[in-house]
Amino acid sequence: MKAFILGSGFGTRLYPLTKVIPKTLIEVKGKPMLGHILENLDKSKQIDEIYIGYNIKFEKQFKYFLRNFKSKKKIELVTNKTISESPSSIGAINSFVKLKNIQEDLLILAGDSLFDFDVDKFINFHKKRDDTCVAIYDIKDKKRVVKKYGVVELDKIGKIIGFEEKPEHPKTSLVATLCYILSTYDLHHLDKKAFKENAGELIEHLIDHEDVFGFLFDGKWFDIGTREDLERARKEF
Repeated sequence: MKAFILGSGFGTRLYPLTKVIPKTLIEVKGKPMLGHILENLDKSKQIDEIYIGYNIKFEKQFKYFLRNFKSKKKIELVTNKTISESPSSIGAINSFVKLKNIQEDLLILAGDSLFDFDVDKFINFHKKRDDTCVAIYDIKDKKRVVKKYGVVELDKIGKIIGFEEKPEHPKTSLVATLCYILSTYDLHHLDKKAFKENAGELIEHLIDHEDVFGFLFDGKWFDIGTREDLERARKEF
């Protein structure tokens, strides 16, 4: 299976830190976030190729990082060739799928999220269901998800039966992380409608048309969107 890491965002909420360095290359616990993500993927027996979407503004930083990162996998940089704000997450995924003519299930990861679950367990979960799957993290506190995360509802077999993007009154504390395995069939949905911005729109669209399952994982997960998120990750990851 191939993995695509979204790393082309500017991270404007982390200015001035991200004026000179891409968000995914900010250090947490002595190494860039991207390093943590790649080390996790390196342990997988089922991921054979890794692609990293990046913005051309930070090309030198990404190439320098990869020259010094040792991996057993094939790793390739894919640029959106713009120095303006990056396209939406869905737009970046769609562009990558077309560029590389992806015709198989695809693992998609945010370049600014840290997690410690076993990627192969997620892949095996997906294979048993043969449908698009989303990694789900239980924050266990509804107050912490208010207006901040995409929130899901799961039925007894783990199917996603409800999704709300940054709700004011969340029904659960289950957060949809930007860690997906899109089934081959569902890749065509990337072109189905004009998605505006966040990746949650794709999940919302898919659950209206297909079965989508939630892989509920334990451990740690950090979505680095603000300086506060970054400091928490540096303390707890």
